[in-house]
Parts: sequence; C-alpha cells; structure tokens
Amino acid sequence: MKLVSFFTILFFFSAAGARVFDINRDTVAPYFSVTGGPSAVGKSGYENEATGVNVSGDSKYTYGGEFGFLVSTKPMNLAFGIEFLKPGVVDNISGTNGGGTQLYSASSEVLGYAPKVTLEFNLHGDNESRSFVSVGLGYATVSLKNTYSLTAAGTSAYPGVDTTIESKGNATELSAGLGYEGVLSDTVTYAFQFGYRQLKVDNLKYSKDYNTFNGAASSGSSVQNGASNRVLDLSGGFISLGFRFYM
Repeated sequence: MKLVSFFTILFFFSAAGARVFDINRDTVAPYFSVTGGPSAVGKSGYENEATGVNVSGDSKYTYGGEFGFLVSTKPMNLAFGIEFLKPGVVDNISGTNGGGTQLYSASSEVLGYAPKVTLEFNLHGDNESRSFVSVGLGYATVSLKNTYSLTAAGTSAYPGVDTTIESKGNATELSAGLGYEGVLSDTVTYAFQFGYRQLKVDNLKYSKDYNTFNGAASSGSSVQNGASNRVLDLSGGFISLGFRFYM
C-alpha cells in the first residue's frame, strides 16, 4: 500500500513538473511594464510664466509604467490597463529678467495617468514566442505643478505672487508599437516593444484661485503661455519592457 502511495505521489509531481507552457493556450495574464523615451515637454510647463523673464532647463526624458490584465488568443490579444507617465522633473530653473538679474529659482513637475485599452495583432510565432503589432487608446489626466522661490529682486517685482501653482488637463492618448513576447519561465513571459505615443494636453485649468506672475487667475480658468493656452506635449517614441503572468 505504501509503495502504491509512493508511486502515486511521484506521478503527480512528475506530471506537474512536465507542464509545457503554450503561449497560444494560456489566455489570461496580469501584467506590468516600464517605459522610457525622449521628452517633448521641454520648457513648456513653465516658459512665459512671467512675461519677459528668461528661463533655463528643460525636461529631456519621459518615463512610465503600466499594469493591468491581458486576454490572449492566437490571432490577437486585448489588454486593459492603467498607464502612468512621468516626464523628468526640472529642478534649479533660473528665471532672469532682460538685464540678467535673477528673479526666482523654480522646479516644474508633470505627472499623467491614463486608463487604456490595447489591441495586439500577433504576426508570427510558435508555442513559446510571438511578434505583434499593437494599437492603443486611452484617456489621460495630466497635472502640472510649478514651485517658485523668489529672490529679493523677484519679491520686489512680483509682490504677493503665489509660489506654488498647480493645474490639470485631459486628452486622448493614441499609441502604436511593434513588439516581441517570449517565454521566461513556466507561466511568465517577457514583452519587449518599440512604440510611439501621441498625447498633447492643451486644456490645462488652474486647480484653485492664484495670484500668478501675470496677474490673478481664477480656479478653472485656462493656463496661458503668452497669448495662447499652455500645451504639454507628452508625445514621442518609447521602449518598453514588460512581464506577463499567465494563469
């Protein structure tokens, strides 16, 4: 009886260990990914905040991440996720007037998130890997926070100005990419992708009433960059690396 029990247990563990991953069979997978690429934001978060003031620095890279779950079939995959986007924070901004006198130092921070749906069309593959083309659609909420520290000259030129100014806007996000998915372990795959994101926010609104460098602004009014609306452009190419955990 003990011998029968031993072989029963041995068979069970052998069968479990012999499980062969099939990327076309396992259909549901939570996932996460990280992304990075050049930033088109530049100085657009804070330039012309004060008319006639020259500013230094710019945001050079945009980083991000996404998590959600994927429904996979042989011809295509459907992913539902939430993406976070973080252009590089610009610190030590110097604002100087036409005579070269520093009026303030500042930092500018942009943060966005977007619920999104992505469709992947599988191009070629076998049981352990596949290449795909992806298209995605999301609706992003992007916030902007500028913080200022005035010099004595700045305090004299702009008495009573608010030193922290926050705003928020929304826009549709479109993305497309070319990727490759391969097996990492029994139930885990990695996904590597080159892509492009189109996301431009041109409807930033002040979060509350502010006394800005260019005068009073009420809550909900449009944030200006000179004579036009301030635009944050989070568009650009990116590279992503993700992991999918098939169930």
